[in-house]
Amino acid sequence: MTEIPLTVDERQELITLLCSLIQHPSENPPGNENAVAHYIADLLRSEGIETHMQEVVPGRPNVIARLRGKEPGKRLIFNGHTDVVPCGAGWSVDPFAAVIDGDRIIGRGAADMKSGVAAMIFAALLIHRRQYAFNGEILLLFNVDEERINLGMEHFVAQGVAADYAIIGEPTSLEICVAHKGVSRTRLTTHGTAGHAAKTRNPDSAIDKMAALFPALLDECRRVKQQHHELLGNASMLVTTITGGSAPNIVPQSCCVEIDRRVLPGEQRSEINASLQTALANAGLNAKQDYSLENYLFIPASAIDEAHPLVESACEAVKAVTGAAQKTIFDATCEAPFFSVGCAIPTIIMGPGDLAQAHVKDEFVRIEELHQAAQIYTSLALNLLQ
Repeated sequence: MTEIPLTVDERQELITLLCSLIQHPSENPPGNENAVAHYIADLLRSEGIETHMQEVVPGRPNVIARLRGKEPGKRLIFNGHTDVVPCGAGWSVDPFAAVIDGDRIIGRGAADMKSGVAAMIFAALLIHRRQYAFNGEILLLFNVDEERINLGMEHFVAQGVAADYAIIGEPTSLEICVAHKGVSRTRLTTHGTAGHAAKTRNPDSAIDKMAALFPALLDECRRVKQQHHELLGNASMLVTTITGGSAPNIVPQSCCVEIDRRVLPGEQRSEINASLQTALANAGLNAKQDYSLENYLFIPASAIDEAHPLVESACEAVKAVTGAAQKTIFDATCEAPFFSVGCAIPTIIMGPGDLAQAHVKDEFVRIEELHQAAQIYTSLALNLLQ
């Protein structure tokens, strides 16, 4: 495994790079990744790395860059998202100031996942500047809209993509994540007829209809929890929001719940939807007139064989830099299945930062972990693309 030492100046340059990424706000919503995307593209182009912008929707571009080896060979994708969740209240520092506090960098996106993006960029810079020899191609993809509905990744894969390996730089504390649950989100809406609450003799209440559906809905939640995977544990289904009615004196015309379903490897969107439809059909309401279902998001589960060469190489690279390597699962959902399931590309999730820091106030990443990530990504790329 190639050793990739960083000089003092390189360590400081990487810190500055991450701070600059944080200082380009890219909250989603509303989806303002444009400035940080242009910053990344300009940096890579200034180093002589082939780079282009792929506009997904107006003002929201993916950044795609390529390093080509001396001979044809395999292709490795380094991937990270450029959007971050909204800051929210309660920060002790300016969330976009990129405050250095001892051994930590604090700021929105420090862990999720601008530190991963920074380390991947810096790995490409090291390979390019030092003229490390490799074959094939390293493709960098920094996409928009991971935190919402995956517009950037969907647009990228729709153009057609093939690769031999992919690495998603989500925060894993540099552990090698070989699997994660997918997610399916469904909106269940019941339909009534508005009327004056005091005058309507036979109210057609959307809330009453939702109440009639709830026993079947909760039975389905309990049934889903019986499904088990040896690595990921149980599937789950949970009603997470409920809204209904418009005023205290009006018969509710509409009631809506959101359903969060966590998906195990092998589960199909069509099967999940059909099971929910069957469960609700037993409640005795009219599926067309009384209620409707909208499955507006589905990301399948992702898994890779723990003995796959990508996993083994990642373990070697991490161990060489940190002294120990750990294979585990990723507790959240990410965009790995777009590669692993949608494109049949062997994929792992591995990056600097702790997942517990994602989406919280005073989000931070440890500086040493940032440096280690850049070394690991560089070494891993060179080993995979011999």
